[in-house]
Amino acid sequence: MEKSPKIEITELFMAKAGKKGWDRCFHGTIKRETNSDGNTIVYGKIKVHDGYIYAKASDQWELGDLLDDMVLIVLDKGLHSGKGIVVKIFDLDFNLN
Repeated sequence: MEKSPKIEITELFMAKAGKKGWDRCFHGTIKRETNSDGNTIVYGKIKVHDGYIYAKASDQWELGDLLDDMVLIVLDKGLHSGKGIVVKIFDLDFNLN
């Protein structure tokens, strides 16, 4: 009997700079899971220039609002502009800002 190939479906998602920031858009992925109570949880990861923004919400609409706000904070408030604090875990540097 032949094995079926493992297929992973990736859902693409977009974040923009605020509600009307269509001229500053970034793309990434979202992942959907269900918690132990059966509620949906949506995770988003989007690359904005040299860094990533992450968010978690109960649906894609709330996730979109959170990511849109975070794009504004990165672009207009310089969230990723500082080095922040670097911690070393198992010889790997992790940037906390």
